Amino acid sequence: MKTQKLLAGLAILLITLGAGIQDYLTEMKTTMKHVEGYVQDNMGYGNFVYPSACARIPDAHRAAIVRAAWEFARSFTTTAAFASWYNEFRDQRKPGAPTPTPSMAESRAEQIASMKKQIAETEKNASSAPASQQGLFNDILTALKSSLKEVEGADKSKDAEMEQMIVQMNAAAKKEYADKLAEFEREYPKGDPRPLIRRRLEAFLEKTKGVDFGAKLVKKEKIMVFANAEYENKPGEWKLAFRAGKEATETSRTFANDWLKSLVSP
Repeated sequence: MKTQKLLAGLAILLITLGAGIQDYLTEMKTTMKHVEGYVQDNMGYGNFVYPSACARIPDAHRAAIVRAAWEFARSFTTTAAFASWYNEFRDQRKPGAPTPTPSMAESRAEQIASMKKQIAETEKNASSAPASQQGLFNDILTALKSSLKEVEGADKSKDAEMEQMIVQMNAAAKKEYADKLAEFEREYPKGDPRPLIRRRLEAFLEKTKGVDFGAKLVKKEKIMVFANAEYENKPGEWKLAFRAGKEATETSRTFANDWLKSLVSP
């Protein structure tokens, strides 16, 4: 219901601008669900992508449509649907706990159990094998049993030294995990996507600053490139802003700045 009200409000806004949102969605060959997906992808991965057909929006309407899109994005990030997505996204990025290195005794016991199982399976296969293969099975069993005897009678005089090293390794891995988990909790606090949104807005503002909207383009082979070679090394977001135009970009940057200021901790 909350999302429906949000969409209705956005539709009214766009109708006021001269066209209903559905007209633009149809023209851009997308749906509201896809628009929500773009918001999630942009916030989650910092892709800053949008339907390619957005280029069809008339220049005169771009700034207004851009603002409407930002309004929708900001409102959508407050919905239960976005909260659910954020929790899933957060869980996917949560660092996993390390698997402790087993003790010498545990490793040896596991190795012995594995070898005994292999011997039992080989003996079972040998019992049903033809006489012509019995010699091969006997050789295999002899080798396996010899290896098992070596493991069971292995020198354990240095186990204590190795155990100390294993304890240190496990302690270091545990601390590293704790540090990663603490950093994760700071970047992705449970139930609070604001730090993530802040990082994406800051990145957007950084990558779209100083766009030269008067930059000249020249044709190189089959594509248009900047006459100023330095601009070709600009971030993709900078180039997208250039193509979107000054009004649409400045509208985006103003909205992003305002949104950023509103993302303060309670």
